Amino acid sequence: MDSGSEDRAIAKVMWWSWSGIAVLAAIVAVVSWFAWEPDPESVPRAREYRDYDICLLTGEAGLTDDEAKAAWTALQGVSLEAKVRLSYVAVTGEQTSAQAQKFVATQVQQKCGIIVAIGEQQVSAIGAVKDKYPAVQFVPAGKQVNGKVLADKVRPMIPAK
Repeated sequence: MDSGSEDRAIAKVMWWSWSGIAVLAAIVAVVSWFAWEPDPESVPRAREYRDYDICLLTGEAGLTDDEAKAAWTALQGVSLEAKVRLSYVAVTGEQTSAQAQKFVATQVQQKCGIIVAIGEQQVSAIGAVKDKYPAVQFVPAGKQVNGKVLADKVRPMIPAK
């Protein structure tokens, strides 16, 4: 064999070797991709909520108030069960019915279907404006909130799917 033939034979063997390595690498990459892809059932998903909102109106202490905390916990259960959104607003500034009415108006603008009021001034505020907003359901929870009773009161107010 002459030196030219030898070089061609070596080049041919090297070409096949590198081609084999490239094909093997591609196969390993594809198999790895599918082997490490997470199971669709185990991928965490965002909660899907209906287009409906329950809103809690509290005094300036917000959810640090024991009554507001009890109401919030009860409403969270209702929210998860009915797949509706839940939010709260704490009345800031002067703690009067007139001030709380401004926050009720904000919750109405945010399309709250149910507004639950915790505290004397907040309950007074929803009593003063409820006729102005007939599409909204108001729940005066006041003080001494019993979470189960509140949840049982709010649950049937949520429209059917």
